[in-house]
Amino acid sequence: MKSVDLLLIEGFKRHPILKIEIYRPSLESPLLHPEDPFIVAVASTDLPRLALPWLPLSDVGAIASFILGHEGQDRWPN
Repeated sequence: MKSVDLLLIEGFKRHPILKIEIYRPSLESPLLHPEDPFIVAVASTDLPRLALPWLPLSDVGAIASFILGHEGQDRWPN
């Protein structure tokens, strides 16, 4: 995809690409970020302290700002 500036995809959670983890505590699934170095932030309704940036899942503007603020970088800062 060399002809695009930004590509958002859903799924591919096991692929080695930069990603934001979407976490829903009500599903009682484990977080993926401790085992995946390509996860650069977590978006959720509520989370305990994390080493990664936390984004409020209902705040689309905050998520978009995070993505656009790091567009074009090889690795988004943690």
